[in-house]
Amino acid sequence: MQGTRDDPVGVAVVGDRGDRERLAAALSGDGAVAVVEQGGIDGLGGDRGDIEPDCLVCASAADYERIREIDRTVGVVVVAGGLARAAVERVAGDARAARVHPDADLGTVLPVEVERLADDPSATTAWRLADFADEAVVAFDPETLALRDANERFYDRWEWEPADLADATVRDLLVTDITGELRGQGRGADGEEHLEWIDPDADPVETMVERARGGNYESREWHCTGADGTAFKTEVDLFVDDRAGTGYLVADVPGSEPSGRRADPLGGDEAAMLRSLVEHVPMSVYFKDTESRHVLVSEDVVEPFIESPEGKILHSPEDVVGKTDFDLYEADNAAEAVADDREVIESGEPIRDRIEHAQPPNGQDLFFQTTKAPWYDDEGRARGIVGVTVDVTEQKRRERELDRQNERLEEFAGILSHDLRNPLNVAKSRLDLYWRTGDESELEEVAAMHDRIEAIVDEVLTYAREGSHIDELEWITGRDQAEAAWEAVDTAGATLATDWAYSVRGDADRLGRLFENCFRNAVEHGGDDVTVRVGTLPESDPGFYVEDDGAGIPEDVRDRLFERGVTGEEGGTGFGLPIVAEIADAHGWDVRATESEAGGARFEFTGVTRGDELAE
Repeated sequence: MQGTRDDPVGVAVVGDRGDRERLAAALSGDGAVAVVEQGGIDGLGGDRGDIEPDCLVCASAADYERIREIDRTVGVVVVAGGLARAAVERVAGDARAARVHPDADLGTVLPVEVERLADDPSATTAWRLADFADEAVVAFDPETLALRDANERFYDRWEWEPADLADATVRDLLVTDITGELRGQGRGADGEEHLEWIDPDADPVETMVERARGGNYESREWHCTGADGTAFKTEVDLFVDDRAGTGYLVADVPGSEPSGRRADPLGGDEAAMLRSLVEHVPMSVYFKDTESRHVLVSEDVVEPFIESPEGKILHSPEDVVGKTDFDLYEADNAAEAVADDREVIESGEPIRDRIEHAQPPNGQDLFFQTTKAPWYDDEGRARGIVGVTVDVTEQKRRERELDRQNERLEEFAGILSHDLRNPLNVAKSRLDLYWRTGDESELEEVAAMHDRIEAIVDEVLTYAREGSHIDELEWITGRDQAEAAWEAVDTAGATLATDWAYSVRGDADRLGRLFENCFRNAVEHGGDDVTVRVGTLPESDPGFYVEDDGAGIPEDVRDRLFERGVTGEEGGTGFGLPIVAEIADAHGWDVRATESEAGGARFEFTGVTRGDELAE
């Protein structure tokens, strides 16, 4: 396109004074070139002289590198010999640069190269678009972000029509800026120190445009949605031509290999690596398609097995492939999981480290930590989700045990400051009276206070032991423990009735002490002729109950019944039912106080692991 310009090419010569004079002399004889001696390179970021240069000329590789740090769009002619191979390759690979040997006829060659690089000053970024000839390109207004024009690749990628550009902006092209999401979290993580962090609260498009000004390039990874609702992932490069007042967004299209991007380092080993992951890594890894059907799962997903809502036992990954969560789990849990899958696919945003709770029909509470992320194919289209689930039940159990221990420490501090201090103060004052009066009746009260202190200490020790973590659980009948506990308690003329249908998993000794405390409570409040019943709850909500036909529990104290110190007996320590609650909590059971059909007290224990039915 030489010879088509109406105005001379504006060229700035930069570098040392001697180099500037030599190169300016070579250019000054050509009427198509207007020369401005720039001087230092640092001034390129601001005013470049009376004539805004369309091209720069320098005499060293160092000057070229410095120019590119400041402006990556302006044309540059490097007049230098003896360059290192790496420098030669960088200049040769730069579509907006040329190298001229200093021994050449500079008066002839140099103006030609300058005019070629400054051929169209209104589109100085055209060289960059040439590198992406097979990619989707859309032009936009950098100020309003309004879309102006696009190539065919863009319309194919987003499944738009040219008319769709009207009233559309860059923001309409993406759902989630994945790069922004990732760089807005985990700041300072190992291996990420080189990243330029993105404020998660800032507008992702505006920040991208601002960073692309001044000849810079901003690269991001976007999650997008086509006109038909199909989600896909794409890498985008954005740059702004401030002179022309135009921005360009370039998105990768599957099948093309943009210049400057590295090939996939995994090559053909991806399938083998994935097989190793799902076969050997001790965690649940699974892929689901857009319909939430499992297409690949690891061995750990079915460890030891999955029992479907219909009672079918699934032992192997092959049993799970093709099935949805509704085929594998209860409806409520399945619906929540599928909703999560859909949200991840549509938004492109992963779910990270979510803690989930599960209560198997015949097992203890389980806790899992789940992460889900979009799964994209080679075309960048969303194929579904990939999930990783780790069993954190033991971790949660330890956290729970630590919380309980801390609570006990606070309670024990309260016992020392209140429960023991009161009888101790009484004993001390009565002893003082004895020393002053010699009245030996005061010593009887001192002895009574010592007995109370001893009783409190014994109860505290029991409270601490029974509430501690249970390391070993076994299958126990429950009925045998209830009958043995009845024999160990002074029940006078009270009666025990049992209706126990199945075994439970627990600690036999502690279950026995739980029954003992419940029985004592029933006799103390219900009288010598009270009838106490012990039995299992329906199989739909496994557990057991202890109830009586006594006077019952006033509603205003039911919520406080398991708090330490609450007692209706004169001289009672208030540890009986709190110990019951501690034993239940150590098993992972829940306990609540209610009313029996006969109007007496009833204690229900749920969250119990159910075993086999007992023989008649």
